[in-house]
Amino acid sequence: MNLKKSSWKVSSFLLVIFLLTEPELIAFAVLLDGIGLEFFVLLLEVQAIAVFGYYFQTWFKPIAKPIYKFIQKLDPYFFIPTKSAVAQYPIVFVHAIPGFILFSVGLLFVKFDSISV
Repeated sequence: MNLKKSSWKVSSFLLVIFLLTEPELIAFAVLLDGIGLEFFVLLLEVQAIAVFGYYFQTWFKPIAKPIYKFIQKLDPYFFIPTKSAVAQYPIVFVHAIPGFILFSVGLLFVKFDSISV
């Protein structure tokens, strides 16, 4: 017996049983059947992106912008590279870590003693 075919049969049977026990959801099932599951999921994704975009602009960005400006004043090498810059030069991503460039340049002037055992 093919597991893929039997799983579809079992899930279809469970869906029919669920719709028989909850008849108010039959209209929703007809809607899904009419527009298609892929289009329905696409509509959910668009709503999620719209809600996330709203909360990003109104809550996260006003909090993160002063922190970003403060870090830029402390570390002159700090910037957030664009996606195309990271795709072309992946090493430029280290500039997005605050203090990393100053720390790595500072390590050039430190002498490590080797301990022999």
